[in-house]
Amino acid sequence: MIEGTGIQVMDIAVRYHLLENSPDEILAAYPDLTLSQIYDALCYYYDHKADMDKEWKNSLKRVDEIKKGHKSILEKKLGKVKDLYR
Repeated sequence: MIEGTGIQVMDIAVRYHLLENSPDEILAAYPDLTLSQIYDALCYYYDHKADMDKEWKNSLKRVDEIKKGHKSILEKKLGKVKDLYR
């Protein structure tokens, strides 16, 4: 977590690394941060990359497991409609 904010370091890393946002683009998305905080977050991420990437992958797995056990409202409604045409 970036001190004094509700923004996580991973939020900044994802924007930079995966979405290929520049630090200035990240600043535009998070105007309450300073450019220094963005660079600090990126430094922290790269210093702890292996652990943070592992945590990120585990959280994605947990989300997938939760999704498997719960259908969305739309999926439930579409399921009923699909059954009408069988």
